[in-house]
Amino acid sequence: MMIELCTYGMIAGMLRNTKTPCIAKVLFTQIGGRAVRAIAIFAAVQLFGSDIRLSIIWSSILTGFPGLVLQWTLIPLAIVGVSKLAKNEE
Repeated sequence: MMIELCTYGMIAGMLRNTKTPCIAKVLFTQIGGRAVRAIAIFAAVQLFGSDIRLSIIWSSILTGFPGLVLQWTLIPLAIVGVSKLAKNEE
C-alpha cells in the first residue's frame, strides 16, 4: 500500500497545475496508483514464489470501489468549496 500511496502523491503533484477537470485528475491518480500496486503485487508473487493468487488484485479493487466513488464526489466538492472560500477572502 505504501507504493500505491506514494504513486497517488506523485501523480496528484504532477497534475496539480494542469488545466484538466478535477474529476479527471482524481481518476488518473486512482488508476495510476492501483496500476502500480497491481504491478508491485505481481512482482512480489513472481519474485518470492508466494502462493497468493493474483485474483487478490481484482478483489482489492472491488472492495475499495465504494471508497473510490466517494472520492469521485467529495474531492471535487472540497476543491470547489476551498476555491470559493479563497476567492471570498481576497
